[in-house]
Amino acid sequence: MAVHHLLRRGVSGGSPLHQLRGRLLASQELGWRQLSSAAAGEAAAELRGAREDVKQLLKTTSCHPILVRLGWHDAGTYDKNIAEWPKCGGANGSLRFEIELKHGANAGLVNALKLVQPIKDKFSGVTYADLFQLASATAIEEAGGPKIPMIYGRVDITAPEQCPPEGRLPAAGPPSPAEHLREVFYRMGLNDKEIVALSGAHTLGRARPERSGWGKPETKYTKDGPGAPGGQSWTSQWLKFDNSYFKDVRERRDQDLLVLPTDAVLFEDSSFKVYAEKYAEDQDAFFKDYAEAHAKLSNLGAKFDPPKGISLE
Repeated sequence: MAVHHLLRRGVSGGSPLHQLRGRLLASQELGWRQLSSAAAGEAAAELRGAREDVKQLLKTTSCHPILVRLGWHDAGTYDKNIAEWPKCGGANGSLRFEIELKHGANAGLVNALKLVQPIKDKFSGVTYADLFQLASATAIEEAGGPKIPMIYGRVDITAPEQCPPEGRLPAAGPPSPAEHLREVFYRMGLNDKEIVALSGAHTLGRARPERSGWGKPETKYTKDGPGAPGGQSWTSQWLKFDNSYFKDVRERRDQDLLVLPTDAVLFEDSSFKVYAEKYAEDQDAFFKDYAEAHAKLSNLGAKFDPPKGISLE
């Protein structure tokens, strides 16, 4: 299937959920409120169904890392200095469009989109923006990580012209790693603690030199998969979410484990190091701070309908 066709499917709004939302808006104009709970209930039901299908996808494909990256890269374009939506970027489903998928930092993410597209087709009332964040949070939880306090109801952008410009996502090997991390994440409205906590998600996944230019072609931990073999992981059990990333980066005893300049700086910068040392020693503290930071990231730049969002809990 052509990429442009894949990316445009499911954009139209003829689903029962979209019809319900239209009726809800009409009822609000007339001063009626009785449909609001029905619309929210319908949305929550679709989201729960999508979440169950994401769980099954994770079990059959071990795609946890790339789904985490999908959600992060959709949200991580946010610029707090731009007030107008969607020019501010963020979690708005823009990453489904080919123009943004072709950004250098998004190499390989078309594979993640192909994985979740059947779920989008099945639950058409779930927006891409919600699906990307749902998949990311569910992947963390199913890998053994903390429960992420998520809300849903994100609105999608509608055209590729609304995609953010390239260059808003972090690079792996900048000349000044600490300065670069702060420049990128402060622009999103995140702080040093959140930078370090979010970096801990590298406990999942691998770097592939053909995508990022970083990492070995394969190691003893990746040569047999699961999934497509190869790449270099940050941890030995790279489908398990825990605090081993911080321990491994601090110790650097295993040449088969990856340490990027932006990883190493967490134990070199005096402010970052406070949190990195804490997380290496205390997994519960890491999980608590990670869950809060992940939820905050997932909401960046999002416009919610209903405005307070939808909880599945």
